[in-house]
Amino acid sequence: MIFDIRHHIASLVAIFLALGIGIVIGTSMIGSEAITKQQEKIINSIEREFTVLREENKKNAEALIQAQEVMANQKKFNEAVLPVLVRGKLQDRRIAIVDLNYRKEHDSLVSVLRSAGADVRSITVVNLMLLRDQQLNRQVAAFLGRSEEVAPDRYLPDFARLLAAAVLSGGNEDFVRFLDESEIIKVSGVYGPPLQEVILIGGSNDKEQDYAKVFDLNMIEVWKDAGINVYGVEDSNALISYMRYYQSARISTVDNIDTVFGQVALVQAMSGYPGQYGIKETADAFLPPLE
Repeated sequence: MIFDIRHHIASLVAIFLALGIGIVIGTSMIGSEAITKQQEKIINSIEREFTVLREENKKNAEALIQAQEVMANQKKFNEAVLPVLVRGKLQDRRIAIVDLNYRKEHDSLVSVLRSAGADVRSITVVNLMLLRDQQLNRQVAAFLGRSEEVAPDRYLPDFARLLAAAVLSGGNEDFVRFLDESEIIKVSGVYGPPLQEVILIGGSNDKEQDYAKVFDLNMIEVWKDAGINVYGVEDSNALISYMRYYQSARISTVDNIDTVFGQVALVQAMSGYPGQYGIKETADAFLPPLE
């Protein structure tokens, strides 16, 4: 256990204050045996407090080293066991990933899916924050037939439907090319059929970029109408969770996809155990059955 040293710091401040007062009084009452003894008591008390503090700091340092060793071993274990848990469970499943909240941890998700045998056909990283740029905002609005200057949430439903359709069909090439050249999206892989499933990575850390209702849900609707299985996921530390939005669209969700546990949960959900998984209050279970 890591001890809280704030109590000791407050105690030391109080002791030093008392010592200072004692010194002031002592200088005005030189020769007072009572004052001298009191000062000795205070000094001895300070020494005892420092001794206790040093011991607790030593224990804290040792506990921290032990915790780091446990975490390192846990990471090694996860890396060794994960491929075994997911092997062959998504064999030849054709999947697209659309990432609205890009983190480097999501690179490991792609590796897990491929370890499970999936064919990850395309990865699309969408950066809607760029729409804060007024010139780029006007360009996107104009491309979508909005001649007047409008806020992004006015045209994002159309944006979402066109991009979702492009992921499915490989169409809307001019729009996709424009988005790519503007760096609003970054695409790797190939759009179009055959495609069976889409993983949508959402969640937000910025209230001003909470576009789940106008963007994410419209993409999900397009995919579901086309008979595509959709899975909504987000990071465990997302400040603004999209899980309730995704669950309202009746899709399986995982709220800790940046962890090994979340990645295993997603593979299991995709292999026959749909549901709401993770660590947040919107989850029904931590993991699906691991059969």
